Amino acid sequence: MKNGKRNKIIICISMIVCMLAMTGCTTFDNFRYTFIDEKATDENTIYIGVFEPQTGADAEKGKEEIKGIELANTIYNNVNGYNVELIKVDTQSKSKSAKTAIENLIKMKPVAIIGSCGEATSLIASEYIEDAKIPAITPSAVNPLITQDNGYYFRACITDAQMGAGVAEYVYQNLKSKKIAIVDLKNDSTVAAFLKGFDDRMDKMTGTAPDPVVLRTSTTITNDSWGKLIKEIKASRADTVFLPLTVDQMDSFLTAAEKSGLSGVTFVGTKTWGTTKFAAMADKHKKFNVAFPYDTVINDERSITDTVTKETQRFMIEYANKYGDDDLPSQRAALGYDSYLLVINAINNAKSTDGAAIRKALASLNGIQGATGIFKFDESGNTIRTVNIATIRDGKIVSDYVTKGTTDAGSIEAIEEK
Repeated sequence: MKNGKRNKIIICISMIVCMLAMTGCTTFDNFRYTFIDEKATDENTIYIGVFEPQTGADAEKGKEEIKGIELANTIYNNVNGYNVELIKVDTQSKSKSAKTAIENLIKMKPVAIIGSCGEATSLIASEYIEDAKIPAITPSAVNPLITQDNGYYFRACITDAQMGAGVAEYVYQNLKSKKIAIVDLKNDSTVAAFLKGFDDRMDKMTGTAPDPVVLRTSTTITNDSWGKLIKEIKASRADTVFLPLTVDQMDSFLTAAEKSGLSGVTFVGTKTWGTTKFAAMADKHKKFNVAFPYDTVINDERSITDTVTKETQRFMIEYANKYGDDDLPSQRAALGYDSYLLVINAINNAKSTDGAAIRKALASLNGIQGATGIFKFDESGNTIRTVNIATIRDGKIVSDYVTKGTTDAGSIEAIEEK
């Protein structure tokens, strides 16, 4: 009899394990909070959902953001008398899994949601978040459609258009460049958004002065196109060139540019250049300067710009304490940290766990200090803040310029994914 009962239990557990394996989109945390802790819910505990990829192609990005979120939670784990716990779900970096993950997360009734790093998965979650009236914030997804016409979805990072505007100010006012070359990529919505912000800011700064853009070319990048492109840049006599290439492409291009005798040019790119791999590559090509928007004022030497907030300093210290001195915090970790911080401030100001009240408080935040800057939001849920421009010195990412004023993303146009 005992054996029969034990066998039934084993069969039951096996069935549950199989069900979890087949659904594929739930983590153990999902299962634990849904089934095991259902009767053990503490009325003094509130939950913040973490909607991030922990497996799949975007796992590394998701895990970096989770590190920042978890760090913030260890520091700020109590608000208005409530203990704050995290519920993590795995999008698996897939659209289908993300749909099931956000549905399951909403069923757990978190007071707010942080995520995702993925553009497509955040777009999928947007409709569910609005319908459930649960305030959410993406640390790093930049597609304007995520927050557009959705009063419950916010963004901690700056958009591509904002970055473009910041780079325009850097090039024109800091570098004093009067001859700028623009290399556009065909069918690239990210570059299109970046250049729209760049052009809008440049038009405002130059006014009736001569247009400093002396070359504007659109191309599909291949290694065979370097020679033609270099000739165009040389002929334009540009001293600054916007060139949105990958690390490997940029290495190949700069090698060809050196052989051609091109020199004295500053190349500016997108935030994708803000990696240690790019820094190591750029350090091999010392004839050229590089610059790019960098979401955080933290650099590879663990130093910070003079525009740093007290929260940046705390983030750096606490991150080292939690993850070790050898683990340098990434931009995504800092943005994950800030996303949690913004949510906690909203809950505190709302004096409520009601979704609509927290959403209203989140939209009203102004002057909140985070690891990556000082925050407030526009009417579309985009953050309004300064843009940090970094460069490479001695193989390290260092901050080179911070825009004089904040950049508003409210006027950006939605750019469809292609």
